[in-house]
Amino acid sequence: MEKIKLKLSEVYGLNVELKGLSNQQTGEVLQKGILDESLPIKIKYSLSKVSAQLIKEIESVEKLREEMIKKYGEVDKEGNYSIPMRENEVLNEEGKLVSYDIHPKFTEFQTEFESLLQEEVEIDYTPIALDQLDIKSEINPSVFFKLVSE
Repeated sequence: MEKIKLKLSEVYGLNVELKGLSNQQTGEVLQKGILDESLPIKIKYSLSKVSAQLIKEIESVEKLREEMIKKYGEVDKEGNYSIPMRENEVLNEEGKLVSYDIHPKFTEFQTEFESLLQEEVEIDYTPIALDQLDIKSEINPSVFFKLVSE
């Protein structure tokens, strides 16, 4: 077992590379993940353990993100928070948006959240030998390659 340091933004990326990406409303698979591929069971097990660590980190970040939305956002009648992205919108005669300013609270949120995503965490993993991988992938799993040894 080894450790690798990943930025939180890479944690999100590796999670998608491993588990794929689906439309949350329809369930439609937009991108298959490496764990969806036919892999030796030991590799699948090892990557599943990595995936569990990633999920824990993502859950922690999402809780902080929700706190930030409450900090920078506005609450509606139903008690939901949102951060307005635009202000000073100008519409033409047809009602189409022609200009706007970015809301300063949105910019502050983005800056703080991007700063959080640059933080590093350590993930435990078992290196995977390149010759053990015989999959055809439509994606370029750039973060995943950090777990592969030649």
